[in-house]
Amino acid sequence: MCCTRNRILAWLPTHTMKPVNESWIRDAAAGLPSTPPIAAHPAYPASTPAPGSSLRATAILLLGYAILITGNGLLGTLISLRLIQQQTPSLVVGVVQSAYYIGFMVGALWGGGLIGRVGHHRAFVTFAAVSACCALGYATWSSATTWTALRFVMGFCLVGIFTVVESWLHQSASNAQRGRVFSAYMITNYLGVGTGQFLISLADPAGFALFSLVSALFSASLIPVVLAGNAPVATAPVEAPESGGGSRLERGLSGLSTVYKWAPLGVYGCLAAGLLNSGFYTMQPVFMRRLGYSVTDVSHFMGFALLAALLPQWPVARLADLFDRRIIIVTITALAAVCSLLLFVLPGGTLVEVLGYVYVSVVFSLYGVVTSHVNDCIPAGQRIAVSAGLLLIFSLGASAGPTLASALMGLAGPGGLYLFTLLVTGTLAGLALSSLRATPRVNAAR
Repeated sequence: MCCTRNRILAWLPTHTMKPVNESWIRDAAAGLPSTPPIAAHPAYPASTPAPGSSLRATAILLLGYAILITGNGLLGTLISLRLIQQQTPSLVVGVVQSAYYIGFMVGALWGGGLIGRVGHHRAFVTFAAVSACCALGYATWSSATTWTALRFVMGFCLVGIFTVVESWLHQSASNAQRGRVFSAYMITNYLGVGTGQFLISLADPAGFALFSLVSALFSASLIPVVLAGNAPVATAPVEAPESGGGSRLERGLSGLSTVYKWAPLGVYGCLAAGLLNSGFYTMQPVFMRRLGYSVTDVSHFMGFALLAALLPQWPVARLADLFDRRIIIVTITALAAVCSLLLFVLPGGTLVEVLGYVYVSVVFSLYGVVTSHVNDCIPAGQRIAVSAGLLLIFSLGASAGPTLASALMGLAGPGGLYLFTLLVTGTLAGLALSSLRATPRVNAAR
């Protein structure tokens, strides 16, 4: 008994002291969380998770994310259907849905600070719990003003969750595996959103049941995340924002400046991905209807397009892990530009559908390759800020895409959608080629 007590007393000082180290001093000077870290057990240093635990924790995290994104996929469509049933004017529907993207942008600026303060687990739990409350709010109140506020809060919370998941994945993956790890995330995303669409038929959109189901899914997503284990810890200290300021806004924007400093192609690539993704989701049905397709044909096309987006994720990620990711970006955008040109000139027919599937499959692979390229280049300690910055850039593009695409459709007819995508993909392909010529390979075989 005495020997045991002595061993415990000998162990305590080593493992309860809070050492003042150089990285903590830098964090405190930068206005970042200033609580000195508790020393880890020597068998598992703070920068290295226990053997086998990182992969298991990441898989459990993706399970929780899959449950949550299924609920979000259901909610996005459910809100539109409910507003249409209530005879809500189109302009009001647009304002309500746009509030989501505004919240998305604000969350990308400020949400990363919460993750830095409380950690990945607690941030995910906080954002998902607030989202579950908002889902019930839609069923409780019918005011468009209230729904606009709820969509804003949802956008803020969802971008926080995306930041948690993406920064977690990029911190846990080596450069040699980053593309494949992120492709698993993208596959999870598309499967979840697609599954959510089929849940709409379970009950009447005018009732309470579907909003309750969304809230239940958001709440259920907390269970695996709480059990997931520790998030990976960056092996490099978090750098102070280059602006030298300590405000939340400056820290929120630090991810943008870091991306532009270390991987400027990532800024243009994420912006293009947002423009292209939102343009397709919102304007492709308009394009097909104006070409004479029925509502049923459009519905089937959009459903199968989501499956088409799933298929190339892993092969493209594998190629991006083997070769310079900028080569893959050039290939993706060049193929998308060719499809866009053909879709712009074709009047309709089966070939339009085939080309549409090819187009969406390559374009929806772009975001994963771009973010992997950025995370190859940046310091490890900047991953949370950079994930938020990339999502901010994407959301800026997503907000502008439908407006710009519809403007060109007004000038050039239905094909103006693909004139728009041709301009975006052609520009990005040129920028990626310029980057390849200007700098050597950044993600060589590792």
